[in-house]
Amino acid sequence: MGSVAELTQEQLPCPLLEERFSVLKQSLIAPDNRDKVIESYHRLTAALKAEADRIAKLGPAAVPEIDFADVAANGGELPPGLEATVRQTGCLIIRNVVDEETASGWEDELRQYTKSHPKIGGFPVHDPQNFSLFWTRPQVAMRSHANVLKATNAVSKLWHVSDGDIPFDLTAQVAYADRFRIRHPSKDENYTLKAHQDSGAIERWEDPLYRACYKEIFEGRWEDYDAFNADFRSEAKTCLYSDKSCTAFRSFQGWISLSHTGTGEGTLRLLPEVKLSTAYCLLRPFFVLGEKFDDVTPLFPGATPGHIQFKPTPELHPHLFMDKMTVGIPPVKPGDYVFWHCDLVHEVDSLHPGERDSSVSFNPCVPLCKYNLESLVALREAFLSALPPKDFIKYDHGEHESQHDDHGARKENILTEEGLRAMGFLPFDVDEEGLSAGQKAIRQLANEKLGFATAKA
Repeated sequence: MGSVAELTQEQLPCPLLEERFSVLKQSLIAPDNRDKVIESYHRLTAALKAEADRIAKLGPAAVPEIDFADVAANGGELPPGLEATVRQTGCLIIRNVVDEETASGWEDELRQYTKSHPKIGGFPVHDPQNFSLFWTRPQVAMRSHANVLKATNAVSKLWHVSDGDIPFDLTAQVAYADRFRIRHPSKDENYTLKAHQDSGAIERWEDPLYRACYKEIFEGRWEDYDAFNADFRSEAKTCLYSDKSCTAFRSFQGWISLSHTGTGEGTLRLLPEVKLSTAYCLLRPFFVLGEKFDDVTPLFPGATPGHIQFKPTPELHPHLFMDKMTVGIPPVKPGDYVFWHCDLVHEVDSLHPGERDSSVSFNPCVPLCKYNLESLVALREAFLSALPPKDFIKYDHGEHESQHDDHGARKENILTEEGLRAMGFLPFDVDEEGLSAGQKAIRQLANEKLGFATAKA
């Protein structure tokens, strides 16, 4: 292998980064762990091949699912067998979280809102289908719907912290105002979102606390990596270069279906294997040159500094077998809730050959932690003014809800007490039975930040 200086871009599989990334790369794997990492990489690629064959046979059925009634009957938790499956796949569909009539009514109301306000911005710019709207009545209602909050709590409980003193509460959810999509049938690739991981690109390697989430992988022990350990997630910096990244830790991303949508009809595609795929993406920079270990050349395939997403490709990440391992989700109907882990590789169908709109409202899991407190305070202020939340204020939206008399940013549209709490309008209960010291601490801090310093729920 030639030195970095001897290599030309034509000889490299991806862009050569600055020399400082060579220093970073050398710091990631300790000399004592080098042989362990090499051995672990070969175990990993073999495991991926076997998993690719398994997922290819299952197709959409590789995405696990459960009915909301079964979750409710199990005390608001996933059954142990399904819990283990979701820890492997990193994704889940909970059926019938909201009744179909209500969810379909939300879609009708959202569609009418966009027709009433044709100057609203969105994506694609020439024909908005992913709308820059955050405070319509249906969006406020679904974020505060009792079953929606119970569903997010159920999947949030898959996560854990290793020390009860860590200020993190996975049983308390914070609202996050995102957009909705009404995607029209089309055989043109006018709505394309290729395979990616959200919440940063090079940051997973560069930020010390972000890479601490993956410590076992860099030690040659990917089998011991726990994708649901939240110890460092609250402090990790997921964006070092751009102001357009999400400023909340979303343990699971998610959306609520508002339409009947079949597999491949302009909907979501997932790579349902979170541990293996994460480990591979993180180790790939060390083997991208001829499959030989290299901790010097500043190559991080798919991780471009300044980008807010990591983008694996079949060419640079061949052992992901993306043609086999990426599957369209099963058909969904109004009221179904789709979740995927924050590190899971996912994409959107490039075409929508169906006969009707593919409609969803984005609603992630955002647990109560320090990182999410600032987001909550800002969210409440945005609601009170009917302005876009801070993660979206930097984009060109066209019109926004504060200019509309029929916007939904009104407290009467928040359906439940838990919804009011998730929006920052009620204090968290610091005296709830069974709380850890860390849960009490983060709830108390939240109450102070929200102006409820002495109040108790």
